[in-house]
Amino acid sequence: MPAAIRQTVTVRADGLVEVRSPELRQGDQAEVSIVVTHPTGDQRETAKTGGWRRYAGAVDSRNPRAGDNQRIDADLAAEYGKPSSEEP
Repeated sequence: MPAAIRQTVTVRADGLVEVRSPELRQGDQAEVSIVVTHPTGDQRETAKTGGWRRYAGAVDSRNPRAGDNQRIDADLAAEYGKPSSEEP
């Protein structure tokens, strides 16, 4: 059996990717990695505009000062100023 099978495929609308090869036998285990080489316009636009933004504000910490940058900076400074409990 070959160590690797390389194919170019098109992702279906439901996200399905299908690989067929006569070298593959029923019951074989295979590791699959997907590399999108030519993203569609929607994917390129998401990458340009920062698709991560859909997650912004998704968590409510119930702390009205959670976004207080001065307090966050003070907390970090206090933590970094503590002596390390681990020996190098």
